[in-house]
Amino acid sequence: MIKGVKKRIFTVTVIMLTVMLSASLFAGGGQEAGGAEGEEQIKIAYVCKMLTHPWFQAEESGAKAKAEELGVQYIGIDANLDDEAFMQGVESALAQGVDGLMVCITDTEMGPSVYDMVVGDAGIPLVTINDPFVDSSGNPVPHVGLDTYGTCYIGGEAMAALAKERGFFDPGNNVKVMSVNVSFKTFLHERTLGFQAAIMDNSPLTEDDMITEDNETGMFEQVLPVAQSIINSHPEVTHWLVTGLNDDSAVAPLRAFEEAGFPMENVIACGMGGYSLSFEEFEKGNKNYLAIKLDPASHGSKGVQVLYQTITTGKQLENLTTTSGFVVGYDEYKNYSWD
Repeated sequence: MIKGVKKRIFTVTVIMLTVMLSASLFAGGGQEAGGAEGEEQIKIAYVCKMLTHPWFQAEESGAKAKAEELGVQYIGIDANLDDEAFMQGVESALAQGVDGLMVCITDTEMGPSVYDMVVGDAGIPLVTINDPFVDSSGNPVPHVGLDTYGTCYIGGEAMAALAKERGFFDPGNNVKVMSVNVSFKTFLHERTLGFQAAIMDNSPLTEDDMITEDNETGMFEQVLPVAQSIINSHPEVTHWLVTGLNDDSAVAPLRAFEEAGFPMENVIACGMGGYSLSFEEFEKGNKNYLAIKLDPASHGSKGVQVLYQTITTGKQLENLTTTSGFVVGYDEYKNYSWD
């Protein structure tokens, strides 16, 4: 009888040990994405300078979609164009224990400090989105984006070609280029330089014909009064080419020209980004408007993808992960999405 009891106790003990061992095997514990219950989920955050803007909203949608596909927890933090809020956003992401961070910085001068916080102190991978910057040694931080100078150069080429087609350079016309710039931010200034170089290379216009004025952000509300001032200061100009750091800085001057009663057939503008503002301009029937069409969702998606690969495989981040852009005019705009 005692032997039977001992045998039953031994059997129950073996069963319990087997169950406990199985549970520990399936519980896991490492950096797994989308694994069984109890596993630690990879976290990737995006600290962005302005998540309320249509471009960055589309970018975030791409990041969220890729994160969901990979089983990654996504965290989005909006700095709302405020440097202090941006740095607080980085600190918040690190405090939440993220495994990788992508940023669209408010001011590239803060780049080395951000790099030191994220890579140097926290030891996690960092990628820049849209706007590149360097680390504390002056080396480029891994970037997801495009060659903004080269992309805007093709926009300038298209503007010059359309201006020739529309007779802007006919004798008697006074043609100038309006560029509402953000010269103190290199990644934006390069866009202006790309546009202007292409226009000068492909038209009779020279450096003296470039009318360039700064604003703070490149957003619609800040660009509008600068454009109004340029128009009022140059009543002698009969034809204008308007370069855009983004869609906002191309469309805002168009509203200024309309308010001034300027003949709109004598204005050619090119936006950069190709989001809802460009779509609205095309929908108005503006055949003198061009847009460099980009895919912001691909920026967010590729940012999450490259971080995920680095986190899960240890593969070193590439210096540049490129996205593409192309010029769209009125005749082609209906072929594309403009979310």
